[in-house]
Amino acid sequence: MNIKLKGKYLYYLNYKIKCAIGKNGITKNKQEGDLKTPSGIFKLKKIFYRKDRIKFFKSVLKKNLY
Repeated sequence: MNIKLKGKYLYYLNYKIKCAIGKNGITKNKQEGDLKTPSGIFKLKKIFYRKDRIKFFKSVLKKNLY
């Protein structure tokens, strides 16, 4: 899986997703309060969004993952 970060956007396949990266960039050695985003491989378990900003949200993730 190749994910590319450019500016404030994450690119994956045909998707362009707005994202937030830590003020001090990305690191493998994350420490609390360093204002950095941890790098690594993570599973997506939940997606949070605001219904007042995104009216119709579709996802291939199942509703109950636990």
